[in-house]
Amino acid sequence: MGFILSFVLIFLGFAKCHAKVDLASTKPLVIPVDNFTPKITSADVAEVIPCDASVRTTSTSNMMVRIADRTFNHWFNSPTMKASMLGRAVDETQEKLKTDVILPADSSDGVTHKFSFRVEAFQALAKLEYSGWMKAAINYDAKAASTDIFLKEKFFTNKEFIVSHQAKKDQDLSMIGLAWQW
Repeated sequence: MGFILSFVLIFLGFAKCHAKVDLASTKPLVIPVDNFTPKITSADVAEVIPCDASVRTTSTSNMMVRIADRTFNHWFNSPTMKASMLGRAVDETQEKLKTDVILPADSSDGVTHKFSFRVEAFQALAKLEYSGWMKAAINYDAKAASTDIFLKEKFFTNKEFIVSHQAKKDQDLSMIGLAWQW
């Protein structure tokens, strides 16, 4: 009984609103636009989630590693992260890990040799490129435990002879090819 009496007294006491508000002179409520929270688009999702043919044959743990790696790379390559103090420090470090050595030709018809060394510590990659008598490259990917070797020799003006070898922990693959441009 006390509950019903309390309810009736409260309802009767607040039945009329005593606030004096003139709606014609009231300013509209303006909600600010959020320009700081990053928006996730379908293109961002496509860059993070692997959608290639190997998805069906990849184990769950390998897929999670690939998604985490691609997410970190996408985040780290974003303009906001590149402009941050950490992003600038990483870029400086990677620039210091790049070296080019050029050995000029002894004569006008001699061959100039160029060696390019690149260590990308944050991606666990090491690259060595040579150009001179031919073009060659050696790439080592520590994450994938893979080494790639490419040799290219130019024939005529639009053809190249290519020899490549890829060594992984579970298989090796050697290829010989001929490429041409038209």
